[in-house]
Amino acid sequence: MSESGKVSLPTPERIEEIKQTADDSWFAADNSRGAEAHLRGEVFALCEGMNELLAALKESEQQVKDLKEDKRKILAVHDEQCARSSEYYNELIFVKGKSSEAQQIIVRQREVLEFYANQEHWELPSFGRGQSKVTSDRGSKARELLKEGSDKA
Repeated sequence: MSESGKVSLPTPERIEEIKQTADDSWFAADNSRGAEAHLRGEVFALCEGMNELLAALKESEQQVKDLKEDKRKILAVHDEQCARSSEYYNELIFVKGKSSEAQQIIVRQREVLEFYANQEHWELPSFGRGQSKVTSDRGSKARELLKEGSDKA
């Protein structure tokens, strides 16, 4: 265990040290029959090394579990963001279509207003015969524009 109380993976040097202790223990066991005290110390050292490795393995397994859970959460957020992005894109296309329609209506309204606002359209033709363009229109351009607006509403 580290000083913070958290189990940390053994370094390659520590793993090599544990292997060497195991090899030395087997060598000592083969060459010193009856030296039980020595063997007990060696077995104890081996058990300590194995416990270190087991604790590190458990911690690694937990870290893998945590990483898998983090990955699952990230993918869920990613999927949600993709779905929202698609919704926003569709909404943007809809709004652009409505904006284009509105621009066309504004152009048409401007044309009709300019027709009625043009002083020349109110003047009678030469020699005072006939009607002005506005009089002969009798408001049909305005009615047509209002009808177009109500049809789209």
